[in-house]
Amino acid sequence: MLLFAHLGLTLAAGRLASRADLACLALGSILPDIIDKPLGLIVFGTPSMGRTVAHTFLFLLIITLLAIRFHDLRIASISGGIATHLVLDFMWMSPVTLFWPLLGNFPITTGLGTFGYFQHLLFELRDPAVLVPELLGLSYLIYFAFEHRSIMVVGLRKVVEGHKTLKAIVLMLFH
Repeated sequence: MLLFAHLGLTLAAGRLASRADLACLALGSILPDIIDKPLGLIVFGTPSMGRTVAHTFLFLLIITLLAIRFHDLRIASISGGIATHLVLDFMWMSPVTLFWPLLGNFPITTGLGTFGYFQHLLFELRDPAVLVPELLGLSYLIYFAFEHRSIMVVGLRKVVEGHKTLKAIVLMLFH
């Protein structure tokens, strides 16, 4: 899955939860990729090795145990986002990664350069199993942004007013 499916579908599922910190849920939904994509590039020399430590049950277990230990809704929401990420990535199809280190080292994937990796991601959008969740996730993100537009405008206004350069750009564009 790509960004829209992870964020949008996780936030949509979060609506069903009785209690969840949506910001932390969103962070958890992309945290495995935030950690593993750069790690794969740095350690293995290719972004295509982007499913390593943070795509494991062990990582999810550690975050979940921290949430339980500290009774923290934010950490629990991050854990829920990570769990959803692993489901959307069909990690059960890669048990060596999911149950690392129990089943051995991470499987080595073909080395792609950064450009080749992005081409591969775009090529995957031809698969309905990737395209449909991406479109559903994007649709929900648009709905979510519309639904929460007043909160987003207030937050954006605070960011812009606190930064002179951004304030000057906004004034130039809208006045």
